[in-house]
Amino acid sequence: MKTKGRLFHSLIKSYLFFALTLGFIYLLVHLFSGGFSGGYSDDPVDASRIAKSDYTSINTKRIEESGGYVEILDNQRKVIYVKGHKQDRRTQYSSEELLSMLYSGQKGAYLYSIAPFESKQGIRLLCLVAIPKEQGQSELKLLESPTSINITLTSGFYGILLLSVLSVYFYSRWTAKRLTVPLEQITAAIKHMREGNYDQRLAFRSNEELTTIQECFNDMAEHLQETEQANELLKESKQRMLLDISHDLKTPITTIQGYASALLLGLADNEEKRFKYLNLIYTKANLMTALIEDLFELSKLDTADYPLAGEFLETDLGELVREIAAENYDLFEQKHFNLTLSIPPDEVMVRLHPTMMSRAISNLLTNALKYNPEGTSVDIELFQIQNDIVLTISDNGIGIPESIRDTLFDPFVRGNAARTSDGGTGLGLSIAKKAVEMHGGELSLLNTAGRTSFQIKLFKHKADLLIKA
Repeated sequence: MKTKGRLFHSLIKSYLFFALTLGFIYLLVHLFSGGFSGGYSDDPVDASRIAKSDYTSINTKRIEESGGYVEILDNQRKVIYVKGHKQDRRTQYSSEELLSMLYSGQKGAYLYSIAPFESKQGIRLLCLVAIPKEQGQSELKLLESPTSINITLTSGFYGILLLSVLSVYFYSRWTAKRLTVPLEQITAAIKHMREGNYDQRLAFRSNEELTTIQECFNDMAEHLQETEQANELLKESKQRMLLDISHDLKTPITTIQGYASALLLGLADNEEKRFKYLNLIYTKANLMTALIEDLFELSKLDTADYPLAGEFLETDLGELVREIAAENYDLFEQKHFNLTLSIPPDEVMVRLHPTMMSRAISNLLTNALKYNPEGTSVDIELFQIQNDIVLTISDNGIGIPESIRDTLFDPFVRGNAARTSDGGTGLGLSIAKKAVEMHGGELSLLNTAGRTSFQIKLFKHKADLLIKA
């Protein structure tokens, strides 16, 4: 990918272009507003200011440059000395002519100034200054020389240009630093993240736009870090699950192989032994079947398009719980369990998947039967709080160890943490939890003193959102 250079250099170029544009505009404004025309000098050149006893040494340079001239008149008003660009050949003036020249104002071609003075010899003389009307004002102020004007303008322009360049340079460095330092931190953090390290966080002070980028980056990094941790946990869970599946399949297979070999080798020398071996093979095969079926059920629940929305029906949850309790009644009788039901007489209608919800409730009851001793009391309570439906299954059995309470709903976790062949697959609670969550509900283990209580909570407003067939 091609780049366009560093931000600092780009800013320098942009600001220099801006400064040069301002300079060009400055020149145009002076050009069209008369900025290149000379201004009037602040130093008047009337006769009283320039007259001196040695009249031949009077400085007439500015007067001559303007096209004017200086005359010296004696006491008879005769011209005795001329310096400059006099156009006429007049050699003497009358008093009336001199007065007329002084008060002619803007009518004549020249502006005049007359002042008396004494020569070195003490003779009274008159100094007459004449300036072309277009080159001065009534008080005989001369226009500045074009050359001096150009020099002043040029010096001013280059001075302004130099200051502009210096200010642009230092402002560019300051601006670039404010921009590039945060951008360099952002770039370094992105490179760090690209290597798979999501613990990098930005912390700089800048303007609102860059601060917003910083906040968004930190939020993204936090999300990615949490996702990465979740993926690591999932990876570990899958690895543990594969090990557990291997263990739970290997144990019954080893048993089946052992007893099958004994039958093939004729080690079962009577009918009773043969029946015992065959019964053990059949029991372990059933256990393997149950494990495979539970794995299949668990994988189905992890599928995005299962179950189909049309399979959710308006169901009386109270009646569904009664049916499940009736189906398991014989098992409760065999282990001398005390089963108590507390179900409202009215219908408790909720939109659910009957098969999935039956599986979840049955798994909770099966767990209570499997891991508790004879004589345990099991209570099933169903009630409704406004739009929430709560089903609680509790017992006063052996309880659940604190060490596995946090991971109880993970696959292959059993009431006793050891990997023993107790007839369970270790997937019952995982399936129950996923089945309840498919309904937008929650399955949790409550902290109740002296009892093990599982609670299913269904939210009717979430259940109603399930697409109807």
